[in-house]
Amino acid sequence: MIPEAKNVTSPSKPLVSEIVLCYNQARFVVEALESVRGQTHAPTELIIIDDCSTDDSVATIEDWIRKTGVNCTFIRHSQNLGLCKSLNDALAVTRGKYISLVAADDLWLPDKIAQQVEQMEAGPDRVGVIYSDAFQIEEDGTPLPEMFIPAHRALAKPPEGDIHRTMLEGNFIPAMTTLIRRKCFEEVGLYDEELFFEDWDMWIRISRSFDFAFSPTPSAKYRIVSTSMVRADRERMQQAARHLFVKHLRRGWLDGAPRETAVRCLVAEARAAYAHGLPGRNRILLEVLKYRLRPGDFSRWLLSACRVSFQTYSRGATAYRAVKQFVTRAGRTRWHLASSR
Repeated sequence: MIPEAKNVTSPSKPLVSEIVLCYNQARFVVEALESVRGQTHAPTELIIIDDCSTDDSVATIEDWIRKTGVNCTFIRHSQNLGLCKSLNDALAVTRGKYISLVAADDLWLPDKIAQQVEQMEAGPDRVGVIYSDAFQIEEDGTPLPEMFIPAHRALAKPPEGDIHRTMLEGNFIPAMTTLIRRKCFEEVGLYDEELFFEDWDMWIRISRSFDFAFSPTPSAKYRIVSTSMVRADRERMQQAARHLFVKHLRRGWLDGAPRETAVRCLVAEARAAYAHGLPGRNRILLEVLKYRLRPGDFSRWLLSACRVSFQTYSRGATAYRAVKQFVTRAGRTRWHLASSR
């Protein structure tokens, strides 16, 4: 659980917890840390977490801390635990009213925290997250022409208020631009450590209970790195997205098109469990029938329950489709012959 916020404020400004997450970003981490150190808002607390980097990230961070004399908390994982677990470990030591996160290969612009805190403090308590657009840069820092949000989602304008349904249709929020009210984590919980990525699931969960606000001023730079998680392990990203949809389906949070997408993901998960003979395959095959009752879904569950292998089922299904296709073609041929007489 996230601890209660401490009453650490200036006479007029709230404490902001700044989290920098690093994994094998020795090339960029100093630039990221300097962008955090250069924020014009005070007071802040800095938490740096390294998820067992195999490059020189830890030594680089320690050298930066020593040279700058920055007061911070540096968490070093002795084994790689993943993005969500790392963020949860960082959140466990935060004290701020607001929380902002940045990966060690991205950058904040100097007034990012100050502008967003001012907007958050002036707005209603039901606003849980403020976000903005972000500039995109190449690995060497060269600016790219397209902004982050248009590159990830075609939107008439950045949505605000109750954006839950919009979030279900796909993620578009640059995580490094967000300022999150601590109350959000207290209400919806921490990051799901079964997921490969953190932000989309969290935005969906927060948007069920809180409004989102958009800041028109870009607040960060998003670096497109060839070895980034999205590019390096797209298969695991896709698996995590399927897991996310199924999780929200089981909680009864979906309807319409998002529900249909989630059901397809659950069917794919059930087929894979059957194909690989996984324990619990009968349970998940039966679960599919709660959301969709089709002959193929029912036959897979029934044959699996009767201990018929997936290979036998597949051969039968292939034969059935072949016969069905033959009968359909034969019927069309007879109709054409009859109509030509």
